Amino acid sequence: MIGLVLAGGQSRRFGVDKATYALPGHPANVVSAVKRLLPLCEQVIVVANPANQRQIQALVGDRATVILDPEPFLGEGPVAGILAASQSGAKELLLSPCDYPNLTTQSMRVLAGQPMRYLQVAGKNHYTLAHFQTDQETVQAWLSGGQRRLQDFLKGALHCQPLVINADPKEFTNYNQRSSV
Repeated sequence: MIGLVLAGGQSRRFGVDKATYALPGHPANVVSAVKRLLPLCEQVIVVANPANQRQIQALVGDRATVILDPEPFLGEGPVAGILAASQSGAKELLLSPCDYPNLTTQSMRVLAGQPMRYLQVAGKNHYTLAHFQTDQETVQAWLSGGQRRLQDFLKGALHCQPLVINADPKEFTNYNQRSSV
């Protein structure tokens, strides 16, 4: 299983790059995400964007491989990142965003044991926290058909189901604005 960290967003609402941002007393968000996946995965891949790629590579060092979305889907969202990972040969992915600073390895371990699932906590779906198998052809066809939404890809193309877990909802807070940190 390959861990895939989504770190290529533009962070428009956040105001600065979320992937490289560090909460006081914590490592950069992308470093935390990589560390969460390392005990569970044989390899971790981080999908960056051209603006943060070098800084992310410096932050994660040799703990993860840093890649970009493939052309012509550069900056087209998480499904483009999944395509990039599948082009490198990844078939089974454990997906994680970089902006859940309270997320634990234990919650990811539960998800890692349940393929073809995305997490659901307190009635809220977390599509960027998913475990699935796919291939390059499936992802390429989805994107070429004009589809971009991750939830539609997971549910429509892969038929993933929610994995309901009992956990503290604070662990699943996605920080999209610095004022919420």
